[in-house]
Amino acid sequence: MKTTTLLLAGLLVSSLPTIAHSNKIEQALNHSDRPLEDKSRDQNRKPSQIVKLLDIQPNMKVIDYIAGGGYYSEIFARVLNNSGKLYSVKGRLSKRDLKNYSNISVTKELNLSDINEPVDRIFTALNYHDAVNNKKLDRSQLLNSIYNKLNKDGYLIVIDHNAAPGSGISQTKKKHRIENTFVLNEIQAAGFVLDRSLSVLANPNDNFDLDVWQKSTKGKTDRFVYRFKKVL
Repeated sequence: MKTTTLLLAGLLVSSLPTIAHSNKIEQALNHSDRPLEDKSRDQNRKPSQIVKLLDIQPNMKVIDYIAGGGYYSEIFARVLNNSGKLYSVKGRLSKRDLKNYSNISVTKELNLSDINEPVDRIFTALNYHDAVNNKKLDRSQLLNSIYNKLNKDGYLIVIDHNAAPGSGISQTKKKHRIENTFVLNEIQAAGFVLDRSLSVLANPNDNFDLDVWQKSTKGKTDRFVYRFKKVL
């Protein structure tokens, strides 16, 4: 009985950090100042599961790379809650009350070379296909910069719109889609290993022939979610 009690107590103590982390995420998502427009997108974006995948801990340094409208940046900022540091781009973060968060660094454009310290998480959502479309961008060089910028225990998290099997990068410009296996292979070839994937944004009924911006498809695409770590 005593041994069982000690084991249960140990399990309870070990679960406390996970519970606290989940609470921080829910508090961030339910914050009264969070835009209603963002909250309306939560059902399709599953931010609770996505942020849990990042496993953001106090004092971590996080990059929201090509942050777009800042939907995720605002959540990350609130989860960090003035500990650690968040790197993002100008937009809502400089206009809202989040400008009072001392741990947020916002710039007009976010270049990895401008960040003079290693980071723990690099997150990019729905824009890896844009990296393909940018003919001035060397993706192998970009991935090398990401690899070197991450701490040894850091994660790279990539989300994007999936494309038809075998299509590779042929639909990145016209339909804003990219085949998941292409992304997986390219990033692993850069020295990363797939650590975990999520299916919460998968949609087996998605029509790969449609542009992701079409009304019938927007917010409902089949999206892959990958978490990579460095091969040391």
